[in-house]
Amino acid sequence: MELSMNEKTFDCRFGYGFLKEINKRYSVERGGMQLKLGVGAIVSNLLLSDVDTLFETLLIANTTEKPRMTVKFLEEYVEEKGTKDLFEEVINELKKSEYTGMMTNKMLEQAQV
Repeated sequence: MELSMNEKTFDCRFGYGFLKEINKRYSVERGGMQLKLGVGAIVSNLLLSDVDTLFETLLIANTTEKPRMTVKFLEEYVEEKGTKDLFEEVINELKKSEYTGMMTNKMLEQAQV
């Protein structure tokens, strides 16, 4: 996925590095087991149109890429282009990824019920 504005372009990848980081941020310990809730947490929040989660998701997806995206860029991007299409694009990228697609699609199916 690519975000472009004012001659700046940033790539976002929803690969294994992305999965590891969100699972690290969104995990809990229960009964001696580490429950990795990353994909579920971000998909739930994105479906609720949480802009903070949108920014966090994009920043994490950009961490393995160069140049590095900033919150300031995202703020300007959203102010100029809005969030509706951006939420849809991020969810679509999560659906397509080998690392997040299965869980994202299951959650979207359940949300339809």
